[in-house]
Amino acid sequence: MKRIKFLIIILLLMAWFPGLTAGDVPAPHESWDKLLKKHVENGEVDYRGFAGDIKQLDNYLEILGSIDISAFSREQKLAFWINAYNAFTVKLILNFYPVKSIRKISRPWKRRIWKTAGETLSLDDIEHKKLRKELKEPRIHFAIVCASTGCPDMQPFAFYGQQLDRQLDLAARHFFSSPKHFYFKMSGTAAALFVSKIFKWFASDFGKNKKERIDFISHFLEKADAEKIRTATSFKMKYLRYDWNLNEK
Repeated sequence: MKRIKFLIIILLLMAWFPGLTAGDVPAPHESWDKLLKKHVENGEVDYRGFAGDIKQLDNYLEILGSIDISAFSREQKLAFWINAYNAFTVKLILNFYPVKSIRKISRPWKRRIWKTAGETLSLDDIEHKKLRKELKEPRIHFAIVCASTGCPDMQPFAFYGQQLDRQLDLAARHFFSSPKHFYFKMSGTAAALFVSKIFKWFASDFGKNKKERIDFISHFLEKADAEKIRTATSFKMKYLRYDWNLNEK
């Protein structure tokens, strides 16, 4: 019934605006946006609050399962899969709540149980096939959240295709401004960069070599810090301990 209502809305929009195509109709992320604004603060998630709004979350997930995104633009698809990944992760935690870490759940990223865009996928499928392989956007690593303190902070908003570039840049700058994810030290003209293990696990997403990865990072730093790193005569990259504790408020 919900799917039929959603299709009726799309058909009405296309009737009212003859030049509108299915790809122009945005995925209904407004309900997810409201939940995030209500239950996320400073990157931390109020899972008990989400549990109190489980019907709204389930309704959103049901819509994600039936929507056809084949005509979506690249930006709309990116926003769709980022939101889906984060919403399914919250739902996974709620299915086992209270839990101290997502790693206490058996095979959390391999469970092929999430119905989305007409497919049944795992979180790994969404991250590695949809986002990394098909859409090839490195900034997704600062937007998708694995329910852990070591992850990028959960943003208090949904991602939207028409705002995506700005939103991804915002998430990236936020990530590199946090000492739990990145900081650097200078010793004369030598730079030591302390970075999240995300840059170890997905190194090739950020560049072909260390220099390209450092250039990628520099793009999201304050100008003075970026200049120090760019003009350094030598670099060391060290990886920070990844905190798998639940990112709970």
